[in-house]
Amino acid sequence: MWVKICGIQDVETAQMIADLGASALGLNFYAPSPRSIELSTAHEIKAALSHKGISLVGLFVKHTLSEVISICRELSPHMVQLHGDEPPEFLAELSQHFPDIEIIWAFRTQDPDLNHLSDFLTKCDQYSKRPDYILIDAYSPQAYGGTGQLVPWEMIKENYLYDEWPALILAGGLTPENVHEAIQTVTPFGVDTASGVESAPGIKSQVMVEAFVNQAKKK
Repeated sequence: MWVKICGIQDVETAQMIADLGASALGLNFYAPSPRSIELSTAHEIKAALSHKGISLVGLFVKHTLSEVISICRELSPHMVQLHGDEPPEFLAELSQHFPDIEIIWAFRTQDPDLNHLSDFLTKCDQYSKRPDYILIDAYSPQAYGGTGQLVPWEMIKENYLYDEWPALILAGGLTPENVHEAIQTVTPFGVDTASGVESAPGIKSQVMVEAFVNQAKKK
């Protein structure tokens, strides 16, 4: 199971998460977020983890294409996570600039089905570029992720076209207590959490991260 811990803000926390066996960590460049990070700190984290084998994911919300390109040129993350306001041509242009960087497209669901996601992927096909992964998160008008709200697992299980659509990453209110059940229900490629392993907003708990990773990877 691929496990991403999002909203890392310092080198010490990044090293802790890598040592506990996470697959990826998210670096949030959305300034209004309480989990945002400066590019200089992101460079420090990348340097500290260069030998750890963990993927770095740059997270972008409402950034222009030129802003995303600029940060990617400086940091060279393994993956980019876009939070759903970007049109399909944005993905295509970004991929042309960085063909080796995988793209996660975050879909915040508030519908009884996944028709909006299906429509988006159809539009992506017109530009010959789908996201490499779809991350499904809970919708909130107040925040782009990190809200602690659950997504409808059964609806996703029934409606996600696993064999036709990009690999699914499940987010939305996942904690050490519910992540194993979520995986058993939805059978995603990976899982993602931020607030679910925090002792306070933006502060990752070593005990909670360790429990989350263990539960996510439990057979």
